[in-house]
Amino acid sequence: MKALMTAAMTAWMSLAAVAAGGQPSDAEIAAAFKKADPDNDGTVSRSEAAKFGIGRRAFDHANPDKDGTLDIKEFLAAVNYQFDKANPDSDDTLDRKEAAKAGIKSKAIFDRANPDNDGTLDRAEYLRALTLQAR
Repeated sequence: MKALMTAAMTAWMSLAAVAAGGQPSDAEIAAAFKKADPDNDGTVSRSEAAKFGIGRRAFDHANPDKDGTLDIKEFLAAVNYQFDKANPDSDDTLDRKEAAKAGIKSKAIFDRANPDNDGTLDRAEYLRALTLQAR
């Protein structure tokens, strides 16, 4: 029964991601931000961002006020910047090679974040992969 429920939830999550055009939901963004902000101060510092998988260039791009932290809006901008830089064909998905350039080095993480098994990560799946691998 548990396996059936898990399979049903995975199928539902895949459909939800497709219905949302591959964009992460507000709940997914909030959960990722919470994971990236372990001290719960409401911002993600440069070191917290690095542990989450956000690179220096993405952090700097998303932090125009140069205060050294990302609020949730800036956090999402950093994730999107990193995704876009790794997606030269602009097809709004990352294949395995592109995902590796965007910091998703583990095939196991890539596969876990890709429940529809289409061989690519959309933005929601990419955020899920970053969250799964965050230290």
